[in-house]
Amino acid sequence: MMDVKDKKILVLGLGVSGYAACKLLAERGALVRVSERADSSAVRERLEKLKDYSIEYETGGHTSRFCSNSEIVIASPGINTLLLCSSGILSEKALVLSELELGFLFCPAPIIAITGTNGKTTTTRLIGRILSAHGRHTVECGNIGNPLSGEVDFLTAESVAVVEVSSFQLENIRKFKPYIAVLLNVSEDHYDRHGNYENYKTKKFKIFENQSKKDWAILNSSFAGDGMTRKIKSRLLFYSRRDGDIVIDSGGKNECVIKENEITLKGAHNCDNAQSAAIAAHIMGVEKDIIRENIISFKGLEHRCESVAVFEGIEFIDDSKATNIDAARSALEGMREKVILIAGGRDKGGDYQSIIPIVKKRVKAMVLIGEAREKMARVFKDTVPVVYAENMAEAVKKSISLAEATGAVLLSPMCSSFDMFSDYKERGEIFQKEVKTRYCPFVKDKTQMDIRKNEQ
Repeated sequence: MMDVKDKKILVLGLGVSGYAACKLLAERGALVRVSERADSSAVRERLEKLKDYSIEYETGGHTSRFCSNSEIVIASPGINTLLLCSSGILSEKALVLSELELGFLFCPAPIIAITGTNGKTTTTRLIGRILSAHGRHTVECGNIGNPLSGEVDFLTAESVAVVEVSSFQLENIRKFKPYIAVLLNVSEDHYDRHGNYENYKTKKFKIFENQSKKDWAILNSSFAGDGMTRKIKSRLLFYSRRDGDIVIDSGGKNECVIKENEITLKGAHNCDNAQSAAIAAHIMGVEKDIIRENIISFKGLEHRCESVAVFEGIEFIDDSKATNIDAARSALEGMREKVILIAGGRDKGGDYQSIIPIVKKRVKAMVLIGEAREKMARVFKDTVPVVYAENMAEAVKKSISLAEATGAVLLSPMCSSFDMFSDYKERGEIFQKEVKTRYCPFVKDKTQMDIRKNEQ
């Protein structure tokens, strides 16, 4: 545990992570100051909640006057501290830690950490569900929306923290050491932050760097011959698709937990998610029947290939969580017919050319929105018809006319949402609201619909 009493600590960012960090530090006697780029009503509300702690703050930008003398800095995941150091706003001598690291330093419970380009949230929720059914007090947190540093006071040594971890959070760890670390996959994403694939992959592999021989590392078998994998010091377990079935190793004997046709979550990528969750739960001592029951009954998450409604024979599918190319590829692979694809947003630097084969096979036409639409149009215009829309309402309207009363409309953007929306959830919610209120006001119960696509 870190001794922070009377230490001057700067928190960068006052989103949910920064707020949790401020509160944790202040309650343990640190002298906290916080610097936030925005000056919104949400920021003001958080500052009001922190007023009893006498926290110094600046809003509207990070300044060297306020930040440069800080010896310890806790950075929210959305802030690129390397840029702040190179510009002189932060001292290069400052000890910069992520909010994830701070939470770990005060966490009394063993941690199961899950990272990967896609599938993190599904796997985190699934592991948490299985452990809770086993009777273990479990908290699902991290990149999933509620920061680890905000949950530590609710955990004991008998609890389990199941933590979704992003590459941004792993950038500034020092001692973060999960008992079980899961790496699902690494594909093109976040080049706007990490520059290239190798840098991004290196950040993902940091999840293993502090583990010992007493810990566990679970990886997709595609990493078995990777040079980075050979540096892992913990006990290695690889998983792969075995005809789609979910298999665990019971005393050196492979034992099938669930057959592929019993899994509610369709799609090969979700078999991978379920496989890694089953292995993690098995390590934690969960019985086979509990693992089986909870994987079979798990229905998936919102905005992951979620069937929204059917209007005049057209099914609307919300895959707003597909903020990168590989996630959109997985969604398209799960479609049984050609779809109208709504895509676009803020470009993340990936190679759109790589998805052309599945677009050619599964997309009838594309409706493009956001900052990246012209770049995407240049790539896809020779493969499928492409039209622009100025907002989500127009995108839905144009998609309906292109669908011609059959097939499906899939929102799977391949981009971040921050050019037009606060996050992928808001993007998905606005898509769903537009569909339900304007075209399908009679839809009351999603269970009445024909839900047949992937859940991611």
